[in-house]
Amino acid sequence: MSSSLQEYEKIHKELKDEGFIRRDYPLDPSTVLWNQKVMTMKREDLDKVKSFRLKRIVKWAWENSEFYRKFWKSKGFDPDQIKSWKDIVKIPILRKDELRNDLSQNPPFGSIMVPDLARRIRFVGATSGSTGMPTFQGWGALELDYFEEAQARYLWTFASVKPTTVYANYLNMSGFYSWGPPLVEAAMWRCGATAIAGGGETYFSWKSRHNLIFKLWKVDVMATTPWLQRLIGEEARLEGWESPFKVLLLHGGAAAENTKKKLFQVHPNAKLAISVWGTTDGHMAVEVPGSEGQLVVWEDLEMFDIVDPKTDEPANEGERGELIATLLNHFTMPLIRYSLGDYVKNEFITDPDPKFGITHMRFVEPIPGRVEWMFKVQGKLLLPIYVEDAVNEIPDTTGMFNIFIYDNNMDKLKIRIESRKPVTDEYNREAKKLLGQRIGIDPENVDIEWVKPGETIWTGYKLQVFVDQRKKK
Repeated sequence: MSSSLQEYEKIHKELKDEGFIRRDYPLDPSTVLWNQKVMTMKREDLDKVKSFRLKRIVKWAWENSEFYRKFWKSKGFDPDQIKSWKDIVKIPILRKDELRNDLSQNPPFGSIMVPDLARRIRFVGATSGSTGMPTFQGWGALELDYFEEAQARYLWTFASVKPTTVYANYLNMSGFYSWGPPLVEAAMWRCGATAIAGGGETYFSWKSRHNLIFKLWKVDVMATTPWLQRLIGEEARLEGWESPFKVLLLHGGAAAENTKKKLFQVHPNAKLAISVWGTTDGHMAVEVPGSEGQLVVWEDLEMFDIVDPKTDEPANEGERGELIATLLNHFTMPLIRYSLGDYVKNEFITDPDPKFGITHMRFVEPIPGRVEWMFKVQGKLLLPIYVEDAVNEIPDTTGMFNIFIYDNNMDKLKIRIESRKPVTDEYNREAKKLLGQRIGIDPENVDIEWVKPGETIWTGYKLQVFVDQRKKK
């Protein structure tokens, strides 16, 4: 057995023995927190864990990943510079283009993956490749185990996914998608729940079949995008039945405040809607019930820092910038100070939340979207979520829309919106006025293309809110 494999298995055992990965499941249904020891750990102890694990993963990558040795040496970085978790800002930022170049030169996983562990991966994850060549991730036994533990923490504690609960996963069921059957359903089994891997991308072609499943199985917890949640609720109302969902898990994009309000209207049995942000490579941040809008980060799993995308320098507290992430327990294919491209506010809450007493840090607001989704109209910087909030205030719309980006600084907001009623001049004028006022631009510079329900652009189970029509250089 290779030394790297021996060390990998030793670390995996250590994480289980120390209780970071719970093994005695399913739990007694009366248990409130899935892993109380870790979820309510003192801040000073969490800081010690982060410092230890950051130093360990950096040392591991330097010794076992050819990519990191070359990349860091070219940037003048040495692992000895890391003394505590606060030194994370000293590590060079890794962006997708650099990773993609490595993957293309050394297919399929690049030189970033640890060779001895690459032969023992249990799951291959991949991005969509919408911006070019997809990037692949290799998951071993340790990474899978920890990710399922992290999923179980919020599913059990926040969404009451427990024995006898029926959970429907309507995310992407692609074999390359980590939030599909390979991992999330396994987390369901830890909770003792019944898992239905429906697949949001097939809802449009098998609508009647999926709706029948919802009714017959009396699904308790529904996980999909906010837009598909809305569409399913609207379909149910049109067909004269009520969706049985009690908890809505909102994946794939931040849910605007007005979107949540509409979801409760079309899903009358729902008592809770929880935003779940995550990435294919294993990051997550989940809205805490009772602290709406605040997304908790499991700090024993990952670290985040935020930089000015123009300078790569740390953003000031309270400023928005580019989200940079580090997975502390991904040894098969380390991702250290990797840019996720999301646009977030550099402000976190570390006081325990009032409902559960969880001590891990929380984003002060939802993650609104990716840096490349920012656009300007009349010099005003906007994101689709700001527009979505306004669209949901327009009467008789389905909430579905597409923003068309035709220039870096547009004179007009070009938007396609679905409406259930015939559009009159007055209706169009009032809609433009509402949109203009809500997002802060002249209503005369709002150009709405009205379409019937079902005529907006979707990509699988995600509404394509940002349609980039700019000419590629």
